[in-house]
Amino acid sequence: MHKKIVFKSYSQDQQFLLPKNIDDFVTRGHIARLISKIIDSMDTQHILATYKGGGTSSYNPRMLLKSWILGFVYKTYSCRLLAKAIRENLPFIWIAGNQQPDFRTLNNFRLRLKNEIKKVFKEIVIYGIEQGIIEGKDIFVDHTKNEANSNKYKVVWRKQVENQLKKIDDELDELFKHIDKINEEEGKIFGNKDLPEQERKGFDDEKVKNIITKINERVNKKEITREKAREDKKNVMRVKKLLKREDAYQEKKKILGKRNSYSRTDNDAVAMMMKDKFTISPAYNEGIAVENGFVLDYVISDNCGDCVSFIQLVDGVIDNLGKAPENAHSDGAYGNEETMSYLEKKGIRNFLKYNTYHKERKKNWNEKNRLEGLTYNKKKDEFTCPSGIKLKFEKEKPDITKTGFVRNVRVYRSENGQCNKCPFHKSGAKTLSFSREYERLKEQAKSNLDSAKGIELRKRRGNELESIFGDEKLNNLKRRYHLRGLKKVNIEAGLYYIAHNIKKIQNKLSSFNKKMLFPIKYA
Repeated sequence: MHKKIVFKSYSQDQQFLLPKNIDDFVTRGHIARLISKIIDSMDTQHILATYKGGGTSSYNPRMLLKSWILGFVYKTYSCRLLAKAIRENLPFIWIAGNQQPDFRTLNNFRLRLKNEIKKVFKEIVIYGIEQGIIEGKDIFVDHTKNEANSNKYKVVWRKQVENQLKKIDDELDELFKHIDKINEEEGKIFGNKDLPEQERKGFDDEKVKNIITKINERVNKKEITREKAREDKKNVMRVKKLLKREDAYQEKKKILGKRNSYSRTDNDAVAMMMKDKFTISPAYNEGIAVENGFVLDYVISDNCGDCVSFIQLVDGVIDNLGKAPENAHSDGAYGNEETMSYLEKKGIRNFLKYNTYHKERKKNWNEKNRLEGLTYNKKKDEFTCPSGIKLKFEKEKPDITKTGFVRNVRVYRSENGQCNKCPFHKSGAKTLSFSREYERLKEQAKSNLDSAKGIELRKRRGNELESIFGDEKLNNLKRRYHLRGLKKVNIEAGLYYIAHNIKKIQNKLSSFNKKMLFPIKYA
């Protein structure tokens, strides 16, 4: 015999004598409460300063900022989806105080943060320091390429622009020779007066019309044939068309600046090689400095080179922490003389890998083919190859990198240019060039990397950095940016890493409270 089945009372039309408080639906340990607590304790005067005043009342910037951060926690990156969540989702309704800003208001506020987002990010880092969660001791640096919100097939390349400009210029040279000839013929009729159409600048519709009128007059006077007039008109119209095309390509060259490419749908984005080492798409280079899973600073760059923004990134870390970290570690992309010199100047221990660090650790590494395999005579300032050929000091010259850093390079040349027996110069190069300062810094880095602390940092690096990029692209579905333009992308990245750090803070506080056996409460 079956027992009677009993169901709980269910009614969608249930009414309450008194309305329920929204606060009751959001648990005391909810991340929305932590976001609200942090933002309420923050000085937002720099955001208030962006408001002009006057007109109707505005939504409270604290509420809008809280809503955006909570949106990024819940993978809501669109202003329309955020507006929908604020209408329908209880944590969003609570954090917005039951107010309902539309998507335009939310988007306008987000754009208002273009110069303020870094300050908000810094406040989150300071909060983590105050809670004893962020130490600012060991930092790990890395970059990743994130696709821009643009069409990958609409890319403008510098080489293409320069080639087209050269072709246009060459064709214009020939056409203007023909136009000059017409002007000379005109000069026989109108004297030696210079005609303005000889000049390329200002070759506008009015001047084209005047030239064609003169050609027609010469046809009417039977000074030239109709076939000759038709050819002259065709050349004049071709000049007009080419000059317009030249202006368009000059504008593209101006947008390019020092870059090799840009996207037509997002002019700030640059074509970059993606993680799969196959796809080339318009993207931005996103760099982060991390400690124990917390992002201490971030940089969004339109330069493919990772090491270019290393100094900017570490400067940001120092500013956010209020002090220099003790140690800095990265992969081989960052270990150049400029970055190592910078760390030494700032008093940060150098654990940067240089490009040959891993190769030197392999068994097949042959020192004889390298600088280490040569014998140096300090008194004579010369090197001797294993084969006995001497390389004598020739000169010291400055080597300026793309970032403007100056390296002092010493050049040594082999006697009589004979290097055939020397394995160091198998390539046929008769000189040896290197920076003594860089060699010293590499030795320092190698010693640090091989120490107990270096081994610890090398073990931690992959988990510290790759887990954050993996979480961003796989768990949070943030494989590409939603906004366009470098300034707007900076806002988007800032909101993402603010949300990331707050989630980390909540996890740490929750873990701490579990150990202390009492529930976490943010409000």
